Amino acid sequence: MLPHLTWVIGDQTPTDHIVVEGTSRALSEAGWLVAAHSDDGPRGSALLIWTRTSLDDEARRAVAEARSHGSPIFLLGPSITADIPELREASGVSPETWAPSHLARLRPHGSQVWQERVAPSGGATEIQTPVLATDKVRESVEIRLTAHLGLTPHPVLTWNPETLVGVYSVIPDADAPEEIVASARVLHLALRDVLSIDPPHAEPLVVGLLGFGAIGAEHARAADALPGLRLGMVCDRSDDRLSAARAHFPGVTTTTSPERLLSDGEVDVVVVSTPPDSHAAWAERVMNAGKHVIVEKPFALTIDESDQVLATAHATGRRAVVYQNRRFDPDFLTISKLLDRGSLGEVFHLEAFIGGYGHPCNYWHSDEAVSGGALYDWGSHLIDQILSLHPGPIHHVTCIEHKRKWHDVTNADHTSMSLRFRDGSEAVFVHSDLAAALKPRWYLLGTEGAVTSTWRHEAVIARNAIGTLDEDVLAVTDSPPELTLVDPLGSQTVLSQVNAEPHAFHRQFVDDVRYAWPMTVTAEQSRRVVAVMEAARASARAGGTPVPVNGDA
Repeated sequence: MLPHLTWVIGDQTPTDHIVVEGTSRALSEAGWLVAAHSDDGPRGSALLIWTRTSLDDEARRAVAEARSHGSPIFLLGPSITADIPELREASGVSPETWAPSHLARLRPHGSQVWQERVAPSGGATEIQTPVLATDKVRESVEIRLTAHLGLTPHPVLTWNPETLVGVYSVIPDADAPEEIVASARVLHLALRDVLSIDPPHAEPLVVGLLGFGAIGAEHARAADALPGLRLGMVCDRSDDRLSAARAHFPGVTTTTSPERLLSDGEVDVVVVSTPPDSHAAWAERVMNAGKHVIVEKPFALTIDESDQVLATAHATGRRAVVYQNRRFDPDFLTISKLLDRGSLGEVFHLEAFIGGYGHPCNYWHSDEAVSGGALYDWGSHLIDQILSLHPGPIHHVTCIEHKRKWHDVTNADHTSMSLRFRDGSEAVFVHSDLAAALKPRWYLLGTEGAVTSTWRHEAVIARNAIGTLDEDVLAVTDSPPELTLVDPLGSQTVLSQVNAEPHAFHRQFVDDVRYAWPMTVTAEQSRRVVAVMEAARASARAGGTPVPVNGDA
């Protein structure tokens, strides 16, 4: 149980209120007991102060009481420039003037461990915020985060261990929920650090891979790159793939024995990259062996399997999560940001398409008994994206599948699924291997505008062995589509796309396991994707009859 956090609020603007509420919600989801100050509230809490100009007498008494009990205090947002001279003096920070709000690059400072916790991929956190210029910082003050104004770095997160007063002067954009959460994450880590909740030197989580195909190698690169992870063992039945693992990751232990992987005392988390029909069984074995599990998508082929994995996670206290990597695609992140900010108004129609014209692959992906069929293979990506953009309750699912040309594989050639939500809005997912004419990857309609997309046609040019150039034309699905925002008057704006930080999923996994900061991807969400796919398969087998979704009654 994390300690109480008590807000002491002075005067604030309407946008301040949004930021404070969003920060409180994010901290609560991370396990903090967050409450407003009251006379009968908990004692010994850390105080979070937010005010523009001053505090009233009751709030000042709360501050004095907290200081007398040795409770940590953080001056948040604009509070360091408010009329609270005793706290400003205790903070050791002497503020000057605010620079206008801009996209500030916040860089961690201090111990290597702290820097790796805040920015495990290196670089900086970008948040739209005013930045406060400061005149000086006392010797006792620890600088944890800075932002540049011109060529000069200015502290935006500080901690004075002598007085137990910190300053975090970030004021995220109230219209950017994702930035409020990013700011709250830094505050969460700072609070855990100053309250000595986290060990000063956390060992990395040791990763074992069950399967080393293309996706297994992707997980291996993340484990090799992030300081919170370490690649420990690769298990595969192919000697060639194990040789490739050793060549790319010198020093990694390899084995053909899953039992050796599961019994290894150093391995903390296992990535299951086996065919989908075995995902649930392997996930349960991993957790029963005392390890966390990352499962490749789809989570499982049935709701019953998904529920059993969730029950095992609860019983063992291990994390189970599905590698929904398409949540971090630039096109999806860009659309998600638009919707979070209300740029389209109320979205009532959404279409997502993937496909082309050509024979499906001859591997297990095209064997319905193993993969679940085309609906599961690509649906586990795109349906997850749809439900993330529109998480509301579902009324029913309808689905039609066509088998017309590729009779040497068991997957459907063309699948069209429709979701009808209880608020009357709808979403459509189409996967086709018979689409000689491509539909847009995205097509969204809202009450204040629309988004559509254009496929990119990209090529990779490389010099061959005899010195001439070869051109490898990529499938359109290998590149993120170009997005266009259309306003109610028909004006079109090509959108600059949002890029995720490197290995964003894996960084979130470390945050969750080590520091209790919840992931944006959860096993419960992936279970819902399976529920939708199972309902769609039932609808297709019944000729397109509407089918309710398990759990959305």
